[in-house]
Amino acid sequence: MSTTSPTLEKNKREKTAAERKKQIFDAAIHLFLEKGVANTSMREMAVAVGMTTGGLYHYVKSKDEIVRMVTRNAIYAHESVKALRKSLGDVSPTKALRVCTKYWLTVEKTALEQTVFLDRERVHMGFDSQQAYSESVQSLIHFFEDLLNDGIKTGEFEIDNVSLVAFNIYMSRIQFATKWWLLKDLFTAEEYAAQQTNSILKQILVDRSRINQGGDTTTNHDKL
Repeated sequence: MSTTSPTLEKNKREKTAAERKKQIFDAAIHLFLEKGVANTSMREMAVAVGMTTGGLYHYVKSKDEIVRMVTRNAIYAHESVKALRKSLGDVSPTKALRVCTKYWLTVEKTALEQTVFLDRERVHMGFDSQQAYSESVQSLIHFFEDLLNDGIKTGEFEIDNVSLVAFNIYMSRIQFATKWWLLKDLFTAEEYAAQQTNSILKQILVDRSRINQGGDTTTNHDKL
Protein backbone atom coordinates (compact mmCIF):
# COMPACT_ATOMS: atom_id res chain seq x y z
CA MET A 1 0.00 0.00 0.00
CA SER A 2 1.42 3.37 -1.04
CA THR A 3 1.68 6.17 1.45
CA THR A 4 2.07 9.90 0.99
CA SER A 5 4.73 11.72 2.96
CA PRO A 6 3.63 14.39 5.47
CA THR A 7 5.53 17.01 3.47
CA LEU A 8 3.68 16.17 0.25
CA GLU A 9 0.36 16.21 2.07
CA LYS A 10 1.15 19.61 3.57
CA ASN A 11 2.18 21.02 0.19
CA LYS A 12 -1.02 19.69 -1.37
CA ARG A 13 -3.16 21.29 1.35
CA GLU A 14 -1.35 24.60 0.99
CA LYS A 15 -1.80 24.55 -2.79
CA THR A 16 -5.50 23.75 -2.46
CA ALA A 17 -5.94 26.56 0.10
CA ALA A 18 -4.13 29.05 -2.16
CA GLU A 19 -6.29 28.07 -5.14
CA ARG A 20 -9.44 28.37 -3.04
CA LYS A 21 -8.43 31.78 -1.75
CA LYS A 22 -7.75 33.00 -5.30
CA GLN A 23 -11.19 31.74 -6.35
CA ILE A 24 -12.78 33.72 -3.51
CA PHE A 25 -10.68 36.76 -4.33
CA ASP A 26 -11.68 36.76 -8.02
CA ALA A 27 -15.37 36.24 -7.21
CA ALA A 28 -15.30 39.05 -4.64
CA ILE A 29 -13.78 41.55 -7.07
CA HIS A 30 -16.43 40.65 -9.65
CA LEU A 31 -19.19 41.23 -7.09
CA PHE A 32 -17.63 44.47 -5.89
CA LEU A 33 -17.65 45.82 -9.44
CA GLU A 34 -21.20 44.63 -10.04
CA LYS A 35 -22.77 45.80 -6.77
CA GLY A 36 -20.21 47.94 -4.99
CA VAL A 37 -18.24 46.98 -1.89
CA ALA A 38 -20.83 48.32 0.56
CA ASN A 39 -23.67 46.38 -1.10
CA THR A 40 -21.83 43.05 -1.28
CA SER A 41 -22.21 40.70 1.68
CA MET A 42 -19.90 37.93 2.83
CA ARG A 43 -22.81 35.53 2.28
CA GLU A 44 -23.03 36.54 -1.39
CA MET A 45 -19.31 35.98 -1.75
CA ALA A 46 -19.70 32.52 -0.22
CA VAL A 47 -22.56 31.61 -2.55
CA ALA A 48 -20.53 32.76 -5.56
CA VAL A 49 -17.86 30.15 -4.82
CA GLY A 50 -20.17 27.41 -3.54
CA MET A 51 -19.24 27.67 0.12
CA THR A 52 -20.97 28.29 3.41
CA THR A 53 -20.39 31.66 5.05
CA GLY A 54 -18.55 29.91 7.86
CA GLY A 55 -16.30 28.17 5.34
CA LEU A 56 -15.57 31.49 3.66
CA TYR A 57 -14.36 33.02 6.92
CA HIS A 58 -11.76 30.25 7.12
CA TYR A 59 -10.04 31.83 4.10
CA VAL A 60 -11.04 35.50 4.22
CA LYS A 61 -11.88 37.41 7.38
CA SER A 62 -13.51 40.49 5.85
CA LYS A 63 -14.16 42.52 2.71
CA ASP A 64 -11.40 44.87 3.83
CA GLU A 65 -8.95 42.00 3.54
CA ILE A 66 -9.91 41.59 -0.13
CA VAL A 67 -9.38 45.31 -0.76
CA ARG A 68 -5.96 45.18 0.91
CA MET A 69 -5.02 42.22 -1.28
CA VAL A 70 -5.95 44.17 -4.42
CA THR A 71 -3.81 47.07 -3.24
CA ARG A 72 -0.83 44.81 -2.59
CA ASN A 73 -1.19 43.23 -6.03
CA ALA A 74 -1.21 46.67 -7.68
CA ILE A 75 1.89 47.81 -5.82
CA TYR A 76 3.62 44.56 -6.76
CA ALA A 77 2.78 45.21 -10.43
CA HIS A 78 4.35 48.68 -10.17
CA GLU A 79 7.51 47.32 -8.58
CA SER A 80 7.74 44.57 -11.22
CA VAL A 81 8.19 47.20 -13.94
CA LYS A 82 11.12 48.72 -12.05
CA ALA A 83 12.64 45.29 -11.45
CA LEU A 84 12.39 44.57 -15.17
CA ARG A 85 14.36 47.72 -15.96
CA LYS A 86 17.13 46.65 -13.60
CA SER A 87 17.27 43.22 -15.22
CA LEU A 88 17.87 44.79 -18.64
CA GLY A 89 21.21 46.19 -17.58
CA ASP A 90 23.04 48.70 -19.78
CA VAL A 91 20.66 49.21 -22.70
CA SER A 92 19.64 52.31 -24.64
CA PRO A 93 16.84 54.52 -23.29
CA THR A 94 14.79 53.58 -26.36
CA LYS A 95 14.98 49.88 -25.61
CA ALA A 96 14.43 50.40 -21.88
CA LEU A 97 11.31 52.47 -22.49
CA ARG A 98 10.00 50.10 -25.15
CA VAL A 99 10.39 46.97 -23.02
CA CYS A 100 9.09 48.50 -19.78
CA THR A 101 6.14 50.23 -21.44
CA LYS A 102 5.08 47.10 -23.31
CA TYR A 103 5.36 45.06 -20.11
CA TRP A 104 3.28 47.58 -18.15
CA LEU A 105 0.58 47.75 -20.81
CA THR A 106 0.19 43.99 -21.19
CA VAL A 107 -2.67 43.38 -18.76
CA GLU A 108 -3.39 39.75 -17.95
CA LYS A 109 -7.05 38.78 -17.81
CA THR A 110 -6.80 38.05 -14.10
CA ALA A 111 -5.67 41.63 -13.50
CA LEU A 112 -8.36 43.34 -15.59
CA GLU A 113 -11.08 43.49 -12.94
CA GLN A 114 -8.57 44.38 -10.22
CA THR A 115 -7.39 47.35 -12.30
CA VAL A 116 -10.95 48.53 -12.90
CA PHE A 117 -11.76 48.09 -9.22
CA LEU A 118 -8.85 50.28 -8.15
CA ASP A 119 -9.89 52.93 -10.65
CA ARG A 120 -13.52 53.00 -9.48
CA GLU A 121 -13.51 51.96 -5.85
CA ARG A 122 -10.45 53.57 -4.24
CA VAL A 123 -12.78 55.24 -1.76
CA HIS A 124 -13.22 51.86 -0.06
CA MET A 125 -9.53 51.53 0.74
CA GLY A 126 -8.45 52.27 4.27
CA PHE A 127 -6.34 55.39 4.76
CA ASP A 128 -3.06 53.46 4.92
CA SER A 129 -3.89 51.50 1.75
CA GLN A 130 -4.93 54.65 -0.10
CA GLN A 131 -1.70 56.36 0.86
CA ALA A 132 0.47 53.37 -0.06
CA TYR A 133 -1.28 52.96 -3.41
CA SER A 134 -1.07 56.68 -4.23
CA GLU A 135 2.64 56.78 -3.41
CA SER A 136 3.24 53.68 -5.53
CA VAL A 137 1.42 55.20 -8.52
CA GLN A 138 3.41 58.42 -8.22
CA SER A 139 6.63 56.43 -7.94
CA LEU A 140 5.85 54.51 -11.13
CA ILE A 141 5.05 57.72 -13.03
CA HIS A 142 8.35 59.20 -11.82
CA PHE A 143 10.06 56.01 -13.00
CA PHE A 144 8.73 56.56 -16.52
CA GLU A 145 9.74 60.23 -16.30
CA ASP A 146 13.30 59.10 -15.55
CA LEU A 147 13.30 56.78 -18.57
CA LEU A 148 12.09 59.61 -20.79
CA ASN A 149 14.65 62.06 -19.42
CA ASP A 150 17.40 59.51 -20.06
CA GLY A 151 16.36 59.46 -23.71
CA ILE A 152 16.35 63.25 -23.89
CA LYS A 153 19.89 63.36 -22.48
CA THR A 154 21.18 60.93 -25.12
CA GLY A 155 19.37 62.78 -27.91
CA GLU A 156 17.05 59.85 -28.66
CA PHE A 157 13.83 61.55 -27.50
CA GLU A 158 12.34 64.96 -28.11
CA ILE A 159 9.55 65.73 -25.64
CA ASP A 160 7.78 68.97 -24.71
CA ASN A 161 6.16 67.72 -21.51
CA VAL A 162 7.84 64.71 -19.91
CA SER A 163 5.39 64.49 -17.00
CA LEU A 164 2.41 64.34 -19.34
CA VAL A 165 3.92 61.58 -21.48
CA ALA A 166 4.80 59.56 -18.37
CA PHE A 167 1.27 60.01 -17.03
CA ASN A 168 -0.21 58.90 -20.35
CA ILE A 169 1.93 55.75 -20.30
CA TYR A 170 0.58 54.94 -16.84
CA MET A 171 -3.02 55.68 -17.82
CA SER A 172 -2.89 53.59 -21.00
CA ARG A 173 -3.07 50.46 -18.83
CA ILE A 174 -6.11 51.82 -16.97
CA GLN A 175 -7.74 52.71 -20.28
CA PHE A 176 -7.30 49.19 -21.61
CA ALA A 177 -8.79 47.62 -18.48
CA THR A 178 -11.78 49.96 -18.26
CA LYS A 179 -12.52 49.71 -22.00
CA TRP A 180 -11.77 46.00 -22.34
CA TRP A 181 -15.39 45.26 -23.24
CA LEU A 182 -14.88 47.36 -26.38
CA LEU A 183 -11.22 46.72 -27.18
CA LYS A 184 -11.32 42.91 -26.83
CA ASP A 185 -12.85 42.59 -30.31
CA LEU A 186 -10.03 44.66 -31.80
CA PHE A 187 -6.89 43.56 -29.97
CA THR A 188 -5.42 40.93 -27.73
CA ALA A 189 -3.71 42.32 -24.64
CA GLU A 190 -0.34 41.75 -26.30
CA GLU A 191 -1.37 43.52 -29.52
CA TYR A 192 -2.72 46.50 -27.59
CA ALA A 193 0.50 46.78 -25.60
CA ALA A 194 2.67 46.56 -28.72
CA GLN A 195 0.67 49.12 -30.68
CA GLN A 196 0.43 51.58 -27.81
CA THR A 197 4.16 51.27 -27.20
CA ASN A 198 4.87 51.92 -30.88
CA SER A 199 2.53 54.91 -30.84
CA ILE A 200 4.31 56.43 -27.85
CA LEU A 201 7.73 55.91 -29.43
CA LYS A 202 6.61 57.43 -32.74
CA GLN A 203 5.64 60.61 -30.89
CA ILE A 204 8.94 61.08 -29.07
CA LEU A 205 11.74 59.44 -31.10
CA VAL A 206 14.07 61.79 -32.95
CA ASP A 207 15.03 58.94 -35.30
CA ARG A 208 11.91 56.88 -35.98
CA SER A 209 13.92 54.16 -37.68
CA ARG A 210 14.86 53.09 -34.13
CA ILE A 211 11.28 52.30 -33.16
CA ASN A 212 11.93 48.55 -33.18
CA GLN A 213 15.40 48.76 -31.68
CA GLY A 214 16.15 45.62 -29.74
CA GLY A 215 13.26 43.67 -31.17
CA ASP A 216 10.33 43.94 -33.52
CA THR A 217 7.14 45.12 -31.83
CA THR A 218 5.11 45.20 -35.05
CA THR A 219 1.80 43.34 -34.84
CA ASN A 220 -0.50 41.93 -37.49
CA HIS A 221 -2.64 45.06 -37.18
CA ASP A 222 0.41 47.20 -38.06
CA LYS A 223 0.94 45.19 -41.24
CA LEU A 224 -2.61 45.55 -42.56
